[in-house]
Amino acid sequence: MIRLIVSLMAAIAANAFSLGVVITEIHRDPAAGNKNAIPGGLSHQFVELTNFGSDTFYLADIFLTNGKTADSIRLFDKPINEHPECYFTKAYLPPGAIALILPQNYTAALEAAPSTVLPVEPGTIILTVNHKNLGGNLANDDGIAIYKGTRSRVDSLIDLAADPETHISSPTSGKIVLNPRQPKGYSVIPQSLILGGISYIVSFGQPMSPGRYESFQHGLYLEYCANMVSESVRCSVAGIFVLGKSENASWNLYSSSQNSSRFEIAKGVFDSQKSFLKTFDIALEQKRYFFEVVINNRTISCQIDLSGFWAAGGTLSLTELFPRGTSAAGQPEWFELKNVSSADVNLKGWLFGNAKDTAVITQRDFVLTAGNFLVVTKDSTSLRGKYRWLGGGVIQPGRWHTLNSYNDTLCVWSPRGVEVDKAVYRSAWFGGWSTQSLERVFASQSAEDSLSWVLCENPTPGQPGTAPLWRAVSAPSIDIGPVPFFPSKKGSDRFLSIRMNAPPGYKAKIQIISFDGRILKTIKGEKEAVLWDGICDGGRAAGPGVIYVVAEFTSGTQRKVIRKKGVLWR
Repeated sequence: MIRLIVSLMAAIAANAFSLGVVITEIHRDPAAGNKNAIPGGLSHQFVELTNFGSDTFYLADIFLTNGKTADSIRLFDKPINEHPECYFTKAYLPPGAIALILPQNYTAALEAAPSTVLPVEPGTIILTVNHKNLGGNLANDDGIAIYKGTRSRVDSLIDLAADPETHISSPTSGKIVLNPRQPKGYSVIPQSLILGGISYIVSFGQPMSPGRYESFQHGLYLEYCANMVSESVRCSVAGIFVLGKSENASWNLYSSSQNSSRFEIAKGVFDSQKSFLKTFDIALEQKRYFFEVVINNRTISCQIDLSGFWAAGGTLSLTELFPRGTSAAGQPEWFELKNVSSADVNLKGWLFGNAKDTAVITQRDFVLTAGNFLVVTKDSTSLRGKYRWLGGGVIQPGRWHTLNSYNDTLCVWSPRGVEVDKAVYRSAWFGGWSTQSLERVFASQSAEDSLSWVLCENPTPGQPGTAPLWRAVSAPSIDIGPVPFFPSKKGSDRFLSIRMNAPPGYKAKIQIISFDGRILKTIKGEKEAVLWDGICDGGRAAGPGVIYVVAEFTSGTQRKVIRKKGVLWR
């Protein structure tokens, strides 16, 4: 059930969402090279401006400051060859235009290393400042003010990207602070500009996009917010038509199922507005919702995620853990989540940690589709270097909650504080635990006891593991083949395959014994499959004839011996 609440307030109809020029991305303290080298940190810092206003914004007497150093914004002396589709002669921003302010050192950096060119969107207006660097040097917690005035006086503030309740009295009255801090190689972007005030987040899960602001498409800016009201979710969608008003524009609210079927919920047309706010009460169901605007034959869509409201225990499952990461080995800490629900889940605002410390998985939209995996890690770059198959399903949180290498509890909570899964592990449960990951055996059962986890010699972050296939059993067993096998010949039957099923908590020892009772080969440890090539422990080749595979499984006082007959021919 969807109920449209008509809340087009007079203030909104009177263009209350008049943003003007806004700072939409800041790249502080970049990763490339030493900060004082070229190419280096200072040469690749940037500030992005977007004009959401109705009037052209001229750059006369416009300055940038971080509260320590004030600098005038101006044109580059000449175009930069590496950005042939950008504008270098425009000292103004028309409505809807995006400008990128780069340090003068950027051109020298490209001469030294052309491969370090920033991926600037074509059509961007590129500007610089009077000094070589932005603000002298942007630290990773620096805020930025754009103002009209002089180096010593603020006549009018254009925009301020800073922590809440920050004010500036003069261009250099003191450091402007903008949290959160971001690791090297990431930028800071707005989380909200209209609903709930202006706030900024780190751009985790998405590469830098200088010259492009993702929430601003084809002259329309959209954002939404949602809150629980009784048994439903009240969702508000706000928008600004930057390039003109909304003549001939229509809107549509619809839901989408997993098979991409579309179900229309509500629709309408705009009444020549510059901005709008529409509010809906949506029943709490596991569906995907979209608000769509069609204007000038273009469709702009905004996904409305409500998964944080209906998510409960069993929505996401902790399926693999790697708490023993070391930077020396290039193996960071990580854990794996699987969406075991029937609907997509947006992980924006989800938490992980324990009763003593929690951290946010991501502050950006990151949709984990039903049935798929996500890896959350301390260092995404190192993890991708270690596991080349990893695709887009990796998140590096802004702050990492360190996992204990021996004994710990790891919880995952929805944005509303609902605990959706908990994993407990103790080093005493495992023999020989060194660099292995912990793999969950029974995905549908609690992950809080020793029978929930087994050591995984070959970790599989972002992919289904094998433990549920051969460890999720109630009794041990083995299977061998082919019978006979031929070690001296080529082909698939030159190895004897020994496959085992070993419940969690069981230890395994396999011996291959000749017909006359001699031990030919001993194999210790629980393994899904072992291939024997007919070579004995001493290095000699076993003779032809009947052999026996004897598997001994023990768990505490329990012991089970399984004997299988095979034949070796040469």
